[in-house]
Amino acid sequence: MKNKLDTIKNIREEYDNSFYIYDEKVISRQVDSLLENFPDFEFLYSVKTNPFAPIVEYVVSRGFGADAASAEEVMIARKAGLPYEKILYSTPGKTREDIKKTIDKALIIADSYNELLLINDIAKENHAHVKVGLRINMNFTMDGGSGISSQFGVDESTLVENKGLFNSLTNVKISGIHVHLRSQVLDYKKLYNYYEKIFELASYCIGELGWEMDFVNFGGGIGIVYSPRNDKELDIEKLGQKNQELIQRFKDKINARLIIETGRFVICEAGNYVTPIVDIKESMGRKYIIVQKGLNGFLRPAIKELFLDYASEDNLGKGSEPFYTTKDAFEFLIPDGDKSIQEKVTVVGSLCTATDTLAKDINLPKVEIGDTLIVTKAGSYAYSLSPVLFANHDIPLQFYINKDGEVQYKE
Repeated sequence: MKNKLDTIKNIREEYDNSFYIYDEKVISRQVDSLLENFPDFEFLYSVKTNPFAPIVEYVVSRGFGADAASAEEVMIARKAGLPYEKILYSTPGKTREDIKKTIDKALIIADSYNELLLINDIAKENHAHVKVGLRINMNFTMDGGSGISSQFGVDESTLVENKGLFNSLTNVKISGIHVHLRSQVLDYKKLYNYYEKIFELASYCIGELGWEMDFVNFGGGIGIVYSPRNDKELDIEKLGQKNQELIQRFKDKINARLIIETGRFVICEAGNYVTPIVDIKESMGRKYIIVQKGLNGFLRPAIKELFLDYASEDNLGKGSEPFYTTKDAFEFLIPDGDKSIQEKVTVVGSLCTATDTLAKDINLPKVEIGDTLIVTKAGSYAYSLSPVLFANHDIPLQFYINKDGEVQYKE
């Protein structure tokens, strides 16, 4: 951490702006963990978590494909050098223009029956025959209950009744399925049961619908520890072992690419948000630390405080991803503060809204104007989720530290 703090200090001295800094060593550690524990799976980096070019380029260099949630993310993945079959484009509500733009650049996952017909129509116009996936809303939940209504995919129970539609597609061939039910899962047993159900679903689609299954996309779900007090780290080694058992059990039925989307797992812990302290004040017994950029630099801590203002005690444990995970998701660090003196402070930004509050009544070392605030777990759903244009402040910078400690990129 010392070397990173030195780098942060150097950047602060050169740039009068808030910034994100990403550590390749941490990304590499997370990538290694996936590759070692899931040797028979492919991985898709979830571009929406953080599309910063050096990060995308690094994970691509490690053999990852891309989970693209928009036509623009498909282009980001192509720019990083990924071929058609390594980019899976999945999102509801794709327009005709989205599909025309990407039909020859990514493997499209249809999100509805209407979308299947639209892809078929565009393929016919192009005199092309294309393979696609279909997102399915399984009759299953992570907690083991029956399925629930979803804006994503087509209900598993409607597949058989639509065999006629599938057979009518002249220029489209369904060659895989995609399922995603929940993010941020830390119980390996839940993930194992979820994967087992998807294997069964893929087997069903082969047997009942006659699909030639080229790939099975298990979606995301692999979580990280946000709350040191309440979260227990996912036993990824045990999950990997159980997955090997599943592969062996279904190997005679399913000969397909097995794919997992990485979600935040690869990048979240690799990122820190850094912002200078620009003012300090007191009001009616409360001390305020004012930073240069609050929610317009890093939105998620502010959303957390907003959620806590309105949520009941019963709902505090219920996440609303990717905006809210848990009430103690982030650590606030003051590297230059006087650690011998602890003060209760509220950290706010410089916007003209009371919502611009990153943390209320937390204990921090005594600070001075000009000190630096660092917020952890800022690698995913951070820069890409934050309203950086709000109030027309300068946009935060981004920096990437390679394994040798060199700052390779900035923007």
